[in-house]
Amino acid sequence: MSALTATVLLLGGLTYTLAPVPPEVRPDPMARGYVGITLGEGVVVQGIEPNTPAAKSGLRQGDVIVRVGTLTPSSYEQVVAHICSFRPGAVVEVEVQRGAERKTFKVTLACRPPELDLPNRYPNRGIPIDD
Repeated sequence: MSALTATVLLLGGLTYTLAPVPPEVRPDPMARGYVGITLGEGVVVQGIEPNTPAAKSGLRQGDVIVRVGTLTPSSYEQVVAHICSFRPGAVVEVEVQRGAERKTFKVTLACRPPELDLPNRYPNRGIPIDD
């Protein structure tokens, strides 16, 4: 029996070959964590992408991020860098200030989409662009 096909011998001597089974896809060793939020001024959640870890965890627009894991962020760049330091599938605690109360959410990170790392995605954020 090979990794891609399986042969089954049934009672009565009949032999059938089953459909090929593709090999299991290995996780990307360079994949980085992703939450699915857009931050506005400072660390205020400006938007949440549908069907992302942020949407599934209960984060909301207007939440102010107080803590991500062990980091107390003060800027958008700190939040992105910290989340990207985790692997997809990691569970990260995100603490937010929502109105007068603080809430903590456990967020299971997804894989960061590659298009988020395009050089011209955030031209006003001061991210250097290679010439």
